[in-house]
Amino acid sequence: MKAAKDNNSSVYAAIDLGSNSFHMMIAEPEGSSIRKIDSLRMPTRLGAGLDKHKRLRPETEANALDALAQYAERLRDVPAKNIRVVGTNTLRRAKKRDHFMSEANRLLGKPIEIISGREEARLIYSAVSHTYPNSDQRRLIIDIGGGSTELAIGKGKHPTLMESVNMGCVSYTHRFLSGDEGITAATMKQATMEAELELQPLVVTYKQFGWDEVVGCSGTIKAAARMMAELSISDGTITRDGLRQLARSIVKAGNVDNLNLSSISPSRSQVIAGGIAVLRAIMRTLDIKRITASQVALREGLIYDMLGKAEHVDIQSQTIANLTSRYSIDIRQANRVETTAKKLFKQVQKPWKLDPETDLELLTWAAKLHELGMGVAHTQYHKHGAYIIENSDLLGFTQTEQNALALLVRYHRRKIEHEVFEALPENERTRLSLLLGLLRLSALLHRGRYDDPMDDLNIAIKQEQITLLAPQSWLDEHPLTYAEIIAEAERLTHVNIKLKTEKAR
Repeated sequence: MKAAKDNNSSVYAAIDLGSNSFHMMIAEPEGSSIRKIDSLRMPTRLGAGLDKHKRLRPETEANALDALAQYAERLRDVPAKNIRVVGTNTLRRAKKRDHFMSEANRLLGKPIEIISGREEARLIYSAVSHTYPNSDQRRLIIDIGGGSTELAIGKGKHPTLMESVNMGCVSYTHRFLSGDEGITAATMKQATMEAELELQPLVVTYKQFGWDEVVGCSGTIKAAARMMAELSISDGTITRDGLRQLARSIVKAGNVDNLNLSSISPSRSQVIAGGIAVLRAIMRTLDIKRITASQVALREGLIYDMLGKAEHVDIQSQTIANLTSRYSIDIRQANRVETTAKKLFKQVQKPWKLDPETDLELLTWAAKLHELGMGVAHTQYHKHGAYIIENSDLLGFTQTEQNALALLVRYHRRKIEHEVFEALPENERTRLSLLLGLLRLSALLHRGRYDDPMDDLNIAIKQEQITLLAPQSWLDEHPLTYAEIIAEAERLTHVNIKLKTEKAR
């Protein structure tokens, strides 16, 4: 993809790789809102394209990459820093996806960020909160995707309650409503009851929290509203009674296509029945009387997130703070390691060609959380910490960021498994290896947990070699640390970093 010109720096693009369709939106800021410049929807049915081993079928992958190639042409004049590409439920579940991810990166010039269901819910809520500015109303936001359904409750710009449930229009249509007998009352009932069972764990919490209004954001909800209006069931407002009438009309016709509706596309008509079953279950289980359909969705949330970068950073900082509190991390020790890591980073940034924003940010996160696992057990705490990071829904973070952070925490001490780093893409392997060297050295220097200043220590850099310069007095006062540094020199060779110690002159 060609680099964009500077005079287009106010243009932003968001691509949502959903389970039913890919959506791209190009927009620019307009006051406190955004103005859509272009949009493109490509029905890819990614969710229906996983085989029994949860791998993308070759024809599905080819179709998806063809869609991304068309997006790439539209993105030529958008600065790379203003583009976000996110994957949702299907890519979260897909195995052996490296080839697809690599090809997508090549076509778009941007990596795919796979986000958790709760992060998806947060971004969708952000889109709605910017569209409905009345901060006095507590809103329940619902988005029914191809493979998952997101629900969020909040007031103003910040959601308080977020959840993602594994049920969607593609998955439920294929599981319950695509048999040879067509759509029957029995299969529609079965799909609805299954969705109600999936919702049970969150019903009490959501009802206790409460809401003033309900807004629906998905293609399913917008399509249901249009169908009800075309069939003269309602004016487009979704009610429980109107939805029941719509479901009966579909059952009577045998399938959606037989209704001959002009309000929905052929690609949507193939999966809308499953979405309606999910929507009915939500309204019945949560006792929702009416839903207003919104025109915004995840892609608008992504653009608002890029525009509000400071707010996004605050969300990440709050997530780190929550982990620190929940697992009782020793803040003084974390601060010692963080301060030294930042000092080392400043010295190596230019010779190692590290990014002063993204790379320093990752190193700082790792320093703050390197002892996270001690909240579980002291023995093997680095492994516990990595597991927590890798398997938690960290708001504001992508799956790639979580995996990188987990890797640094996992290997900040003890043995480094060479094969783990060898399996990474070359650029990521080099970057994480260098950051790991800085984190390990910082943690090692503060192993005694003293508040000793590190002002007497300096480092010299030559390619990937770190030379620690220490006065003889420091070496005499810290014999155990010095012995650890000698041992660490051998360990760092596994990530192609050379460490040696010299007496300062």
